[in-house]
Amino acid sequence: MPHRHTSYAALIFVILLAAMVMVAMSWAAEAAPPAVNPQSGSVGLTGRVNGPPPSTAAVILQPQNGSHTSTIPITVSGTCPSGTFVDIEKNSVFAGATTCRDDGTFTIQVDLFNGRNALVARVADSLGQFGPDSAPVTVVYDAPSVALPPGSTGQQMFLTTSDTVLGGNPGQPIVRTVTIVGGVAPYAVSWDWGDNTTTLESQAAAGSVQASHSYARAGTYQVILRVTDSAGNNAFMQTITVVNGPVTAFGSSNASGLLSGDLVAAWPLLGIALLMVVVFWLGERREARKLRKRQFTALA
Repeated sequence: MPHRHTSYAALIFVILLAAMVMVAMSWAAEAAPPAVNPQSGSVGLTGRVNGPPPSTAAVILQPQNGSHTSTIPITVSGTCPSGTFVDIEKNSVFAGATTCRDDGTFTIQVDLFNGRNALVARVADSLGQFGPDSAPVTVVYDAPSVALPPGSTGQQMFLTTSDTVLGGNPGQPIVRTVTIVGGVAPYAVSWDWGDNTTTLESQAAAGSVQASHSYARAGTYQVILRVTDSAGNNAFMQTITVVNGPVTAFGSSNASGLLSGDLVAAWPLLGIALLMVVVFWLGERREARKLRKRQFTALA
């Protein structure tokens, strides 16, 4: 019989109460600070499994093998597997790094040693796994003759680092360390961080140089370092910084002990409950019409 066994007032009250509780849970989940790393009890965690390293080597197309130059830095370009990083080495010493473009090409400027330089391009994926080396290309740097200043050792100034590709999050200071070798102290150290920001510092002696920078947005940035010694000699290095979005744990536990991940499944349940009420009400109306029709038929 319609309306004889269902308390609609109580049913609607329960649904409204459930909706209020879920709204409060949502506000609590939004207000809870995000976890720096996925914590115990978290849900929706993701991971990365190492795949095979790049199998295709880069190819240096410019400069030509056996060429000479009297100016530095020089431009090195060629082909590479799309989506990889490209490291350039000169005589087995790191010279610079860049990204392989979507069209499978790369371009980078590198410094050279005096005399013969064997340039090799190495490709690496985002996990730091290196692929095969390119065929070496020999370039001879014919350094111009200059008068050595007093106190100079005559050793050519160059830069070296192990921080070829660094990563971090927006707003997080990313520290780079570079070593100055040779030259005449003191040094002017200029950093171009790739986000329209530059810094200029003075270095009293050769050796380790550290600098840090924070990026506002995620992205891949080309960092360029130029060092000038007191004799006017220059050294150059190009590297990469990859800035990711902040790492947060989806559904991490908050102070109330609730999981925000649970709300993703709970909200559809509330919609289903409301749909059931509507369907039940329409079904009762249908049965009521049938009952009235039977009563009218019986009276007739």
